[in-house]
Amino acid sequence: MNFDIRQSQAIHTWPTGGIVDFPQLSLIMLCHDDNRDDWGLAPTVNNDENTRRVINDARLAEAFRVNSFVVPPIVDGVSTARVFGIRFPSVNYCPKCGLIEITNKSRGEERGNTGRSHDAKMSPYSCKACSTEGKGPILVPMRFVMATEDGFLDDFPWDWYVHRFQPDEMGQGHRLFYASKGGSASLADITITSKRVDNSTVAWVSLSEIFDQKIFAKSYGEIGNYLNYVNGWLSKPWKGWGKDGTYHKENVIMPSASEIWEGEELSTLAKSRFPRTIQRGAGNIIFPIVYSSILLPESTYQSQCPQDVALEMINYMKTAVDISPDEYENYTTTQWRDHFLEKVNLRWGKKIQDLGYSNFSIINFIKKHFGEDTGARFGDRAELLRSQEYQAFTGDVFSDAKIWFEKRKIAGDRYKINKLGVPVLDSVILMDKLSAIKVLKGFTRIKPLMTEELIFADHRDDLSTFQKAQLAQIQDARRYPDRTDQLPAVEVRGEGIFLKFNHQLLNSWCADYPDSRLETINSNLLQANIDFHQNNEPLNKRYLFLHTLSHAILKELAEDCGYGLSSLAEIIYCSKDEMVGTEEEMNGILIYTTTSDAEGSLGGLVEKGTPSYFSSIILRAVEKVQWCSSDPLCISTNGGQGFLGLNLAACYSCVLLPETSCEKMNKYLDRATLIGTLERKDYGFFNRTNSLK
Repeated sequence: MNFDIRQSQAIHTWPTGGIVDFPQLSLIMLCHDDNRDDWGLAPTVNNDENTRRVINDARLAEAFRVNSFVVPPIVDGVSTARVFGIRFPSVNYCPKCGLIEITNKSRGEERGNTGRSHDAKMSPYSCKACSTEGKGPILVPMRFVMATEDGFLDDFPWDWYVHRFQPDEMGQGHRLFYASKGGSASLADITITSKRVDNSTVAWVSLSEIFDQKIFAKSYGEIGNYLNYVNGWLSKPWKGWGKDGTYHKENVIMPSASEIWEGEELSTLAKSRFPRTIQRGAGNIIFPIVYSSILLPESTYQSQCPQDVALEMINYMKTAVDISPDEYENYTTTQWRDHFLEKVNLRWGKKIQDLGYSNFSIINFIKKHFGEDTGARFGDRAELLRSQEYQAFTGDVFSDAKIWFEKRKIAGDRYKINKLGVPVLDSVILMDKLSAIKVLKGFTRIKPLMTEELIFADHRDDLSTFQKAQLAQIQDARRYPDRTDQLPAVEVRGEGIFLKFNHQLLNSWCADYPDSRLETINSNLLQANIDFHQNNEPLNKRYLFLHTLSHAILKELAEDCGYGLSSLAEIIYCSKDEMVGTEEEMNGILIYTTTSDAEGSLGGLVEKGTPSYFSSIILRAVEKVQWCSSDPLCISTNGGQGFLGLNLAACYSCVLLPETSCEKMNKYLDRATLIGTLERKDYGFFNRTNSLK
């Protein structure tokens, strides 16, 4: 049985590890490399329509340390993706009699020959107990599952839950019945009853405690806590079936008895290791980690390390780990860099020389690939990628026949925006053709990834203890990360508007905007770093202004350009303060279309970027944020509002966007950067009376 999923949904909405609810069926999406040909066949002479489509982007591949990116295959030539899933959860119940049944791979009456599902047709199962002439009520997937912060996902252990105070009754094949009294929506009115074959009751329990994580950490006689009961093994069903016909399992690093409790509460370590109950359709069951990048002409940037050299290093490292894991498996980035530098004049170096590179070039490639300061290298990759994009937009290359890239440059003084005396915009670049790549790095469960820098990190990097713990919670989108050299991605071909701001004017405004407002956000950010064990760098004033203005412009553009607001997105280009006054300084905004599954664009966005339209769009955007329906409360906010208090004057009534459109999940916004406060209008960039100070 086939169900329609678009290409973009295979990356954003229902990626690897995500649960998809269809009528009478619940599936979990498999890794793209679960089966070698799942996402298309290798290129063939006949150019079969099922040929794997690959995106080659040297700079992005280098950042993610892969060879290329693979696109979800399509079956109708337009948008429907051919991706695979297996049933999850495997626990179902009959809506008539309440009997709980397990429908794992071992049931297999209609097993197909694909090797990835016990039921190739994915037809619903009926209740055996209620069957009459082979027909009975359709089983309903249980709405409760369990997950951990370390990414594990499993069926809720109903047999253990019902019999945890009667350990001798566990695993005895008793029939379990799910029932709801219907008196209220309370979990206490939902019960599970265990019965023997003779229909006598063994145990009865309500679901009132099901969401209390402590039930999994408590010790129940000889069986101990839940992790003791399962011998430290939990499931990762998105990696397919295990050898025993159940979901793929991996070992949990179990905390010792002394590490579980802090008084009567669970320790932070225990909260991350022990499972917790969660509803199957809950929003925090998966947080996809998707990185958006722009596909650039190769002539616009200088690769840190040529792709053929990087690939040779990657393959060498994998082979070395496979042959001598005791020696190389725990090598850090620094150790690998030094290792390759030692081999420049040996056999490996000769192999690279055969590619046409000198020893001097090879040494530079190695240092650039791993970084001079390897401890910070993984955190610098995002900044490097954005810098390359900024240079490509503002540079002299205007089109490229090999990729979807074409631009026009318009001088900023043609946009009459305000009376500051000098142009606000240095230039506007209209991207008639713009291709964005959205890469699925992986996902987290329970808690989202709070910092972008760890997207490019792996176990070889020199990480702090907190960073290692956070990295361990990121589940790779690949089933075999040590063997698979591709990450899943989609390419969005559309259009965009890039705004390059007047550096001097923006830096002059920074002196007027009060430090106290920025310090409020940075203070809340520091507390968020402590609470979530993050390492987010402090915000600067220029980013706060650019991000807020971008939101205001996006909302105004959506009313005029023909695209819905959720089909537009932003990328903010803002360098660190130490780059001010140098060639590396960046102050820019890219607004582009994100509607995938369509070739090209409508042209409506670029048209609105011309001087005759865009000047008034910016003015209207600024005018609309002068007042919010939540004012004066919104504009008078001093202590921070929104998620973790990381906004000031910003709410859904004024500048907040759909989170798919914002690059920072609606954080780091303040309308006062544009229009000032009630007491001090001159704090706002567009309310200044003097052009430069």
